[in-house]
Amino acid sequence: MVSRTRAGFNLHIIDTPGLIEGGYVNFQTLEIIKRFLLEKSIDVLLYVDRLDTYRVDNLDKQIVRAITDSFGKEIWKKALIVLTHAQLSPPDCLEYDVFFARRSEALLKVVRSGAKIKKQDTWGSNIPFALVENSGRCNKNKNEEKIIPGGTAWIPNLVKTIIDVTLNGSKAIKVDKKLVEGPNPNRKWKEFIPLIFAVQYFFIIKPIQRAIKQDIAREARPAWEMRDTGSPLRKY
Repeated sequence: MVSRTRAGFNLHIIDTPGLIEGGYVNFQTLEIIKRFLLEKSIDVLLYVDRLDTYRVDNLDKQIVRAITDSFGKEIWKKALIVLTHAQLSPPDCLEYDVFFARRSEALLKVVRSGAKIKKQDTWGSNIPFALVENSGRCNKNKNEEKIIPGGTAWIPNLVKTIIDVTLNGSKAIKVDKKLVEGPNPNRKWKEFIPLIFAVQYFFIIKPIQRAIKQDIAREARPAWEMRDTGSPLRKY
């Protein structure tokens, strides 16, 4: 974590380890990240991928699902998708903007699917993107700022987009003990226990008790019991 204080604001930037190891999602890394963030708030999530990856696969969906399971679906309201390696020549002679549009839409579909964002959740289609390129071959403008194709200075644009996400009106994600440890399995369905007992009592126990009393009332009492109680015996 790198921390800075500017203009009365405390800014904490946390560079997490990668979530993929050996072609699989590393859930242990996610647990470490969650416990590191305990009692902190997430104001913006930078989901980093590469622009020069030409397709998405099931692993992308697994990563999104793992993040969602760890922090909840609401985390994507505070998300910014960052695409690195932005200084590239698109394949198949595609225009840069067309290639970026296709790549970003493919990633958005993965996020909506992996996070189970419903169609009525319109914010799921408005997750912003930012392009970055930090290599030495990146072009610069007259102010010596690194620019991506199209002339956008990517550092100021990235900072502006981060601010926009932070101030977009959705709540920051509070990482508390409940979020880190998950729901208590011992409390699952616990609130329904009184209802289950009531159903058992009125629909099982009470009918059985009534049936037993009715059987006792109909049962002929033996002669020895009648004698012990002093009741007269009928002779036939």
